Parts: sequence; structure tokens; C-alpha cells
Amino acid sequence: MTTLITLARVAYSLAGAVEATGISSDTIRAAVADGTLVAHYVGEKASKPVFRAVELDAWIASLPTERGARR
Repeated sequence: MTTLITLARVAYSLAGAVEATGISSDTIRAAVADGTLVAHYVGEKASKPVFRAVELDAWIASLPTERGARR
């Protein structure tokens, strides 16, 4: 019997965050710029943004639940 282990993703690239959330890269970048979403940076020049899954989830949970409502 083979047991399969599925690992949950802990972080996403910008493209991965867009795919995982269905939210545009412009909106995600704006959230980073206004401080409502934290991006971590990797790579030799620390220039590639990476988004922790828990932070994406918390950010989405903080969005308004009613259409047209403001935070």
C-alpha cells in the first residue's frame, strides 16, 4: 500500500499568488505598496517577491465582505 502525502504550499511567487487567489497582479502589487499585504523577497538581489500563503489568506480575509464597502 502506497501512502501519498500532499504538502500544502507555504509561499507563492507573484504569478502563483495571482493564480491561487484570482486577484490581479496590479491589485496584489497595490496591496504591497499600501502595506496591507507583506511581500518577502528572494533571489541574489532580493528582488523576487514571494507571498506566504498565510499572509495571502489573512489579506483576503481582511477585504470587505460587502460590495462597494471600504476597509
